[in-house]
Amino acid sequence: MSLNPTKLVVLICEEAMESSVAPDLMAAGAKGYTVCEARGRGARGVRDARWQSSNVRIEILCQEDVAQRLVDMLLARYSDNFGLVVYVQDAQTIRSNKF
Repeated sequence: MSLNPTKLVVLICEEAMESSVAPDLMAAGAKGYTVCEARGRGARGVRDARWQSSNVRIEILCQEDVAQRLVDMLLARYSDNFGLVVYVQDAQTIRSNKF
């Protein structure tokens, strides 16, 4: 089995943002993404969805150039007006042509 270097871009944001962020991710070069509910505590306090909308964690496996475009797009379009966390990790994947 051959592993290939890939990037994992992770975005944690308000659930309501998903419908507008998803098309932007694809337009910036993502071939797909995964969305999961996210809960936790941070600078804005506890987010547990009992009294407010929940957060989501959106993960995108992609090549390095796409990862940079995604980060640049997210910062330019969303960081000033929305609470979000964005980070990038190194990953090793099989079937790199999918990403």
